[in-house]
Amino acid sequence: MKPLAVWVLWLSSGFFVFVFGQEHYSEQIGPPFGLHWAEGEKEVARMLTKSGARITAKESLQGRDAWTVEGLIQPALKRTLFYFGTEKSLVEVELQYENPDWDLVAYEEFLNSARQRLEARYGPPTVLARDKQPEGDVMQTVVGYQWQQNSSSLRLFFFSAERDKDIYRTVSLHYRAG
Repeated sequence: MKPLAVWVLWLSSGFFVFVFGQEHYSEQIGPPFGLHWAEGEKEVARMLTKSGARITAKESLQGRDAWTVEGLIQPALKRTLFYFGTEKSLVEVELQYENPDWDLVAYEEFLNSARQRLEARYGPPTVLARDKQPEGDVMQTVVGYQWQQNSSSLRLFFFSAERDKDIYRTVSLHYRAG
């Protein structure tokens, strides 16, 4: 075989191994609860009414309408925030998980389980934060991951603030359009 033909064969076989050896994570990141990006406030309100959840607060944050919702049934889900853009359409959903019975180990297990499920669905994440440092007399811990696609992203965070016996911990998922 001629050297050029060997090189072309080697190059093309390497390309096929690269392309077909990669895991493909084609599932699109969309908002939870069967919603769709750019869904209007009325449609989201209708879904909330059907689910039995209640809007506990409505406010304007950074030029966006923000609804705080409680009562969506999901283990350890404390509250959900829905954000609507300038055209009153859905642009972000934030799920906040808290459980007063969980210790640090339980929160770490919950975070790792969520990360593994998301990684299986969307591929390896980018690490955004892994930090533990004092802020005054409060020890703060932040761990964050992100999955990014062309039209949406998903961020998973663990946050802890501890001062003596006062402890606040939460795990949050941030689904974002754009």
